Amino acid sequence: MKKASIKNIVWAIVPALVIGFTACKDKDDTTPTTTTPTTKTLNKTSLTNNKKWQNVQQGGPTITHFFKDNGIYGSANLGKWRWVNNSDTMEIDNSGSNNYVKWKINWNTDSEMECEWIGNGGVRLFKLVP
Repeated sequence: MKKASIKNIVWAIVPALVIGFTACKDKDDTTPTTTTPTTKTLNKTSLTNNKKWQNVQQGGPTITHFFKDNGIYGSANLGKWRWVNNSDTMEIDNSGSNNYVKWKINWNTDSEMECEWIGNGGVRLFKLVP
């Protein structure tokens, strides 16, 4: 039996190393793996586009927010809503009497929103009422 020459050994090892290094290469992270955003953000346009929201927590009173895109609040068209200094906080007057309460809107999707009634405590989850 002949001894293997160094040249033959190199020709056997180099392709194996190239294949091994290529297989271990990191995946291309520029390709998105999902089309759903991982963080929930505030989308003011979809929040107030004539949508009616109702809280879904167990216990306590049911709260319904009906935001019309023209600044009118409620199904009787008596109330008003407005953004405070273009922030994530909204002032709501549900009766048209200029008695505003503040709600901080944390995030919303097309069918859910999370917000907090400032001064009345607790984060609440609301869902779109069909």
